[in-house]
Amino acid sequence: MIHLRTADTDFSVAQTLARSGTGSSSTARSVLPPMTPTSSRYWDRDSGTSRSSIGTSSALNSSSLKHNLDDGYKSASSSRDEKSEGLCGLRNIGNTCFMNSVIQCLSHTQELTRFLRSHHGSRSLSTKDQQILHEFAKLIQEMWTSNVHTVTPMELKRAFSTKHRMYSDYNQQDAQEFLRFFLDSLHSALNSGVKGETLNIDDNLSDNKKADLTWEWYTRHENSLVRDLFVGQLKSTLKCTTCGNTSVTFDPFWDLSVPLPSSSRCKLDACLDLFIREEVLDGDEMPTCAKCKTRRKCTKSFTIQRFPKYLVIHLKRFSETRWSKLSNIVEFPTSDSELNMGSYGANSNSNVHYSLYAISNHMGSTAGGHYVALCKHPVSRKWHEFNDNIVSDALSENHLVSSSAYILFYERT
Repeated sequence: MIHLRTADTDFSVAQTLARSGTGSSSTARSVLPPMTPTSSRYWDRDSGTSRSSIGTSSALNSSSLKHNLDDGYKSASSSRDEKSEGLCGLRNIGNTCFMNSVIQCLSHTQELTRFLRSHHGSRSLSTKDQQILHEFAKLIQEMWTSNVHTVTPMELKRAFSTKHRMYSDYNQQDAQEFLRFFLDSLHSALNSGVKGETLNIDDNLSDNKKADLTWEWYTRHENSLVRDLFVGQLKSTLKCTTCGNTSVTFDPFWDLSVPLPSSSRCKLDACLDLFIREEVLDGDEMPTCAKCKTRRKCTKSFTIQRFPKYLVIHLKRFSETRWSKLSNIVEFPTSDSELNMGSYGANSNSNVHYSLYAISNHMGSTAGGHYVALCKHPVSRKWHEFNDNIVSDALSENHLVSSSAYILFYERT
């Protein structure tokens, strides 16, 4: 049995058990912060029910966006020093290090920047999301201009704050929450999908066929370059321990929010294992079995059905109340094609390799801290630290893993 939803309803796996950031007992249920946007696009192992919204359609369509990808970093005139382009700092305009860190990571997302460098929209566009896209494209174009070393993202912050009022002041904010809001706005500005179609799938079809049909239906509703780059598909399997009946749900995800184990040092694999591990739904958490027609003890597990081009992994360092922060050192793959996600796929015997290209680091505590970005230049292939307006010289790969790592950006290879 497969559970499907229309475009106006919940896209997330609502039955997900809450787990604490340390991978402890699943008896406590937690939800994403109330201000988190369309949270079904971002998969949190510990989240409860979330809702998805369909963005405003844009006059740009998917084919025109993909055509623009042909204009790459190397389409600029030969007089440019391509190895120094993009090594541009962002001025802190008042506790905006969280924004600067995320922008630098997105700036080094190659296919996104390729499109933005050739995007020429109008500031007078009708929606606030399109205004955000316009200002972001202008900022990226300036950041990737030769001999530009520092820019001020004031206009982008102003446009973003107009849509998302919680950012209108100059308080400290969470980088992951900002990333979710920001990608959602970019997607909504470019979304040419049409909602309203209801999906019905024959239960007798194979799981892979159900997944394909669900994905095709989803992409007709959510159609943008941003979706093309960042969205994957999760498979959730619920099994009744009484009758053995199994139901599956396929849901899109825009990032993976993974818990950290209790040990002070671990590998990223341990976090991913916690994310997909089978859990038992019992007591108050027992779902209703469709075959037994009553609430039953069940097991629930997750696998990745479809892997995205760019995989964003959020390390859950902060408690749900944000009163505490975990300082675990998570050893994550840093070399080209070193991360293999194949073992987490719904279909076995697959090798799915990713290369790390950016990290958003948070230093400090919940009482006060600072964000920086570590990014790999697409031409020189050297790592640099982006600390607001200061850009470091080449950084050794040995310095990438630390207890400050908060959001990891990987590109599929």
